[in-house]
Amino acid sequence: MNRIFNFNQIFTIRIPILISIISLSIISLLILESAGSYKTEFFGMMFSRVQKQILWLFIGSITFILIQFIRLRFFHERMFLLYLFFLIFIFLPFFAEATKGAQNWFMGFQPSEFGKIIIVISLAKVLSDNQKRLSNVFFLGLCLLLIGIPIIVFILQRDLGAVLVYSSIVLPMFYWAGVKFYLLIFLISPILTSYTVLYMSIFNSNSTEYGYPILLLSLYIIINFTYILIFLFKTKISNNYKLIYITSYLIFNLICSFGVTFGWESLNQNNSNRSEDLVGRIENFIIPSLNEYSGGWHIKQSMVAVGSGGIFGVGLGEGSQVNLRFLPEADTDFVVASIAEALGFAFIFFIIIISYNLFYWLIFYAQKSPNIFKSLLIIGFASILFAHIVITMGMAVALAPITGIPAPFLSYGGTFTLTCFCMLGICNNVTNNK
Repeated sequence: MNRIFNFNQIFTIRIPILISIISLSIISLLILESAGSYKTEFFGMMFSRVQKQILWLFIGSITFILIQFIRLRFFHERMFLLYLFFLIFIFLPFFAEATKGAQNWFMGFQPSEFGKIIIVISLAKVLSDNQKRLSNVFFLGLCLLLIGIPIIVFILQRDLGAVLVYSSIVLPMFYWAGVKFYLLIFLISPILTSYTVLYMSIFNSNSTEYGYPILLLSLYIIINFTYILIFLFKTKISNNYKLIYITSYLIFNLICSFGVTFGWESLNQNNSNRSEDLVGRIENFIIPSLNEYSGGWHIKQSMVAVGSGGIFGVGLGEGSQVNLRFLPEADTDFVVASIAEALGFAFIFFIIIISYNLFYWLIFYAQKSPNIFKSLLIIGFASILFAHIVITMGMAVALAPITGIPAPFLSYGGTFTLTCFCMLGICNNVTNNK
């Protein structure tokens, strides 16, 4: 225990972190209470959702304080053991029943949530211990493999939310570690390629309804052509390396396009319920009006809730979309839409200000940390929280796919709430142990 904890160290809870946790948690409890809360069994007793959330907030607060006494060096020293434990952990949902089209739950919790902490620790250690190898493409490929293995598992589990969130930490952590800009572009390019190919594939099956994607295809070609020209004439590296890079860039994106096409066709040919659910989520992200009675229904009702709330909302407990149960997952996935209906855009703007303030200070703390490992921990956790906030807000107004991921401290749920406390607890620990 002495190797893990140091109970003699004095700690300070940073005010920006504390304000963010308290503010968002209070909003969450208000929305849960106003939406009405049926009782469910929890540890052998009956609790309402508000009571359960308060209990999780209490457990999370205790965990946050305990983390302040942890030696962060322990995470660095035991990274490979933690990663191995994580890989075993994420396979457990395969032995459980699927939930809402995804097989990502095991005995009431999501292994992928706690795994976010371990994957950030693992990537932070590898990048911080190999600063001189950040220009080595092979080494960066190994780093991607570190996060690519769990992403493949999540794809098999039909957990689109985990795939997006885990992917979101790569570029910020690579950039903060010192990876060259043109290598980052190399990593970003498959995202644009995948989106373009998916749009084309969906267009091919719905061409009579949704017109021609000539603009998107032209934009894709122009962006890539412009980038290649800038790279060739502005990057100060040898011509041989430029040739190798451009060739690899084109081949990489070509393989990606074929892979996405093959994967999409395989999903469409698979008649299982889970495959149909995932296909529906992706199609409704690309074209929200494609199917208004599946994922499109969720988006339509969410946008109605946001629109009916206006600037100042209709009042707590007065929203028809939430109270009449038109809006699915009103206290989890679409909690932002619930807040917008009840309290209006003004309150959503207030949440954005709180979130911006939190990220500003997290980046400030990362800059001030002289230890690259600890600095990368903050950036990784900030990236995860940022992805959750952006995606959940985007879902509410049809700017992001329906992924089933919660909003930090706003959505109802124990596993993710506890994970958020752990992530911010580690960030606070870093600021006390520079």
